Amino acid sequence: MNNMDIISINNMHVPCFIGIHRHERHERQTLIIDVDMHVEAFPVGFKTSLQHSVDYSKIYGELKFLLEAGQFRLLETAAQALSSYLLASPPPDRPQAQIHAVTIKLSKPSALKSEAIPSLKIHRTTADVKTGHESNHFGEVDILHESSDCGIYRLSIPAGGKIPAHYHDIMAEGELALSDGLLLQGKPIPAGLAHFWPQKFIHEYQNPTDITRTVLCVNRPSFIRADEILVQTPSELMDPPANIKVRYF
Repeated sequence: MNNMDIISINNMHVPCFIGIHRHERHERQTLIIDVDMHVEAFPVGFKTSLQHSVDYSKIYGELKFLLEAGQFRLLETAAQALSSYLLASPPPDRPQAQIHAVTIKLSKPSALKSEAIPSLKIHRTTADVKTGHESNHFGEVDILHESSDCGIYRLSIPAGGKIPAHYHDIMAEGELALSDGLLLQGKPIPAGLAHFWPQKFIHEYQNPTDITRTVLCVNRPSFIRADEILVQTPSELMDPPANIKVRYF
C-alpha cells in the first residue's frame, strides 16, 4: 500500500487452548503470533501522541485476551477473528490510527512434537472484513466476529449509562475494559483488566464519565440473547474473586 507505515509485533508467545484434537481442548499449548499492521504514514511533526499510531503494548494484551478467551479450534478461525478485531474502527475511548491492512502469522511449535512447525499466514484489508452493529438495552454493540467457536463483541456504554446487572447460564464470558473510567460492581476497574465470568455470577457495569466507554467481550458460544438474564441490582454486588481476574495491559 502506498504511503503506509508498517508496525509489527513479532514472536508473541501465548499459551492457550487451540486445536481440534481432544488433548488440545484440555491442555494449553503455546501459539506464536507475528503481526504486521499497515497504517497511514506518520504525519510531519509527529511527536509523542499515539492517536496517529498504535499502542503495541495494548494491542499485544488485546490479542492475548482474544486467543485465551476464544479457545479456537482452527488456526484459520483464530487468524480471521484477530484480523477482524484489528481492522475495526478505533473506539472513542481508545483513539489511535486506523489499521488498513494486517498480515498475521500463527505458528504451533508443539503440534508435531517439535519435528516441524505448522503455521498459517493471512493478509486482510478493511475491505475483506464484514462486521455488524446493533443497538440494545444498554447502548451499542460492534459484532466483530462470530463463529462456531465464539463471538467477539465491543460493547459501548454511553456517558452516564450502564450494563445492568445480569448473569449467564450457558455462555462462558470474558470481558476486558479498554479504558479507565468504568465502574464494575460499583468500583473502579482499570483499563487492561479482564474478568472471566463463571455461570450465574451477577455483574454490572456503570459509566459515570462524560464519554462513551468500551468493553471487549468474548462469548462462548456466540451470544445467546435468551442467556442474557437481567436481574434487579442486588443491595450489594459480589466482588469478583481473584481467580477470575487477569491483567492484560
